[in-house]
Amino acid sequence: MDGEAVLGAPLTFALELVVLYAAGSYAMGRLVGLSEVRGGAALGGAAFYLLVFPGVILHEGAHYLACLLTRTKVIRFAPFSPRRSADGRLLLGYVRHERRSIPIQAIIGLAPILLNPFGIVLVTALLTPLTFAEVVNPRWEPVEEGILASGFLTSDPLLATIWAYLSLSFAVGGVPSREDLASVPAVLLLLCAGIILIGLGGEDFQNGLTAAIHDLSALAAGLYALPATVAVVMALVVGLWRRTTRY
Repeated sequence: MDGEAVLGAPLTFALELVVLYAAGSYAMGRLVGLSEVRGGAALGGAAFYLLVFPGVILHEGAHYLACLLTRTKVIRFAPFSPRRSADGRLLLGYVRHERRSIPIQAIIGLAPILLNPFGIVLVTALLTPLTFAEVVNPRWEPVEEGILASGFLTSDPLLATIWAYLSLSFAVGGVPSREDLASVPAVLLLLCAGIILIGLGGEDFQNGLTAAIHDLSALAAGLYALPATVAVVMALVVGLWRRTTRY
């Protein structure tokens, strides 16, 4: 396996994660701004909370599930409890748990990055004509035939609306908070240490591990292709909506 093939899948996966976070963060920030610009209009706030509700529930549920899997004691679980923090940030939900080691904290904090995109993949496979294999390895031809050419969007508008609603909400809800990202530097250090250890291993060990990393990265890149696309679409829609509301 040449160097270009080895690096291609991990780099694609890393780019998808960056796009997912950047587009989701942009969309969430603009949605919060739009709901507040509507002023005391309860309609604006209600529409915002309705949009983000499923995504926030899945986000906080991912933290809670990670706590259960790592046997971390949960002090309080509030899957959807909008309020302002001391520094003025909008908090939509939270999971308070006991302090754990850095690797466990990282697993708990970054769990939504795994579960929310998988939620998009799952609802797409369940609610659209696309098969699970087509969703995890998306190509334009099956998407065009299954979503656009098949008449799915017009023949069953309610199901299509539910699919779009859940997909967009899960994309926005997958954005990690500041607290979630606190363990990222430690994770990067652990990855660097792992790379150094791989370099110290034998050639057979390196080849086997490199192939395994490539295969896992290729699988992850396929799984995250659709969520990253949904996040970009969400960011574009919110950006255009915000621009039209200025005039």
